[in-house]
Amino acid sequence: MPSYDPEQLVFEQEVVSSITPVLGIEDRPKTFLETLFYAWQVTLVDFTPFIWAGMFVTLAGLPQSVLPVMISTCFLAMGVATLIQTTVGNRLPIVQGPSASVLSAMGPVTAMYGFPAMWGAVFVGGILEVLLGMSRLLGRIRKFIPPVVTGSVVATIGFVAARISLTWIFGSGRQMHLALALAAFLVALFLKFRCRGIMSRGFILVSTLLVGVGAASLLGEYDWARVAEAPWFAMPKLFPFRGLDGTDTAVAFVIAAVIGGLTGYIGSIFESLGDYAATCAVSGESYRVKHINRGIAAEGAGCIASGFLGALPVTSYTQNIGIIAATGIASRFVTQVAAVMFLLYGLSPKLAVMLASIPRAAIGGVFAISASLIMFSGIDVITSEKRNLKNNLVAGTALGMAIMLPFYASTAGAKWAATLTPFWRMYVNNNVFIAVTVGVFMNLLVNHFLASGEDDGPGM
Repeated sequence: MPSYDPEQLVFEQEVVSSITPVLGIEDRPKTFLETLFYAWQVTLVDFTPFIWAGMFVTLAGLPQSVLPVMISTCFLAMGVATLIQTTVGNRLPIVQGPSASVLSAMGPVTAMYGFPAMWGAVFVGGILEVLLGMSRLLGRIRKFIPPVVTGSVVATIGFVAARISLTWIFGSGRQMHLALALAAFLVALFLKFRCRGIMSRGFILVSTLLVGVGAASLLGEYDWARVAEAPWFAMPKLFPFRGLDGTDTAVAFVIAAVIGGLTGYIGSIFESLGDYAATCAVSGESYRVKHINRGIAAEGAGCIASGFLGALPVTSYTQNIGIIAATGIASRFVTQVAAVMFLLYGLSPKLAVMLASIPRAAIGGVFAISASLIMFSGIDVITSEKRNLKNNLVAGTALGMAIMLPFYASTAGAKWAATLTPFWRMYVNNNVFIAVTVGVFMNLLVNHFLASGEDDGPGM
């Protein structure tokens, strides 16, 4: 067996992206004020604890009084987990935060077995993730994920980001929110292409503040009363939900709950492998074995920390990839400062509510730009591979299944999806998980098992 080389490339050939970062991973902005500017920009888009925590409380059938505390704990977990990932993990500019994959599994677990059993599942899943990363096993599967597979995953991540932005834009159905989204989109484009320097690189933050705070306040769409009511400081504590079920038990280990929770972790791991590849692609970094192994181990450590804080388990965030693609700011230091800001949001509910009061539609209008750039970055990676019928089939099948299967499962096939076990229900609704598994399967099938050794030509 060949010796382990953490610097070994995941792909045999270097993948070239059309995106050139302004600041590389180890670069820092010229001034700390500029760093704060870019970091704040990161926190504006990576701001979904309000969404995922609310969804979890609904899935778990918990009282709404739990929600404010869980939002704060999720921000604390984001800060801690992001610092772990960017400092001792794979050291990429990756934001860690609550995952839809994991919460979709943990919600039913909590509803059926209670909070203590959920935390038991969180700890077991986190420990197994750490051990999986330390085992270096994931790094050995790199031959099964060539650029044509990874490019399909990155393009799918771009599609997911676009879906998030459109949900934010059209979610309320109000014409005023559509107008705010369009205004934010146009202002962002103007700043990006007609301005220079920090205004161009910080177009996401500036356009969000101008439209999402300024214009929204004038139109009565920004809830300043909610901001005024929020406290300035809230002291965190370990296991904040102890006693919610009437007992003093903080953690319980129930086999069925652990198995149910692990289904979410599996989806999260595959999603993270795609996010690492996408982050490298937009950051000008070569995707190496160490990014996989150290990244998953650090992610597991972040999940363990989340359990102690009473937060949802964390995974890598797609939104930050879009920010890097759009702004060119790939600095790890900026992401670390953003992590400190997340900690402050967790300690100060007033700061968190100030940003949460920005209409999602305004942020969605800006984020649509980032989503399109992620998609094209994935296409870049796909086309860096040799064009032939087999590779076209791998990419086309992976993209088609990843985009259309969740759509079918949530529309015409909703009744069918409801009959599936929790794992398969999670699978058919997870675009990135589908892209990874279908891409790997198709690559093994047509490029290995059915390989004839002959050139298939450029495809159809």
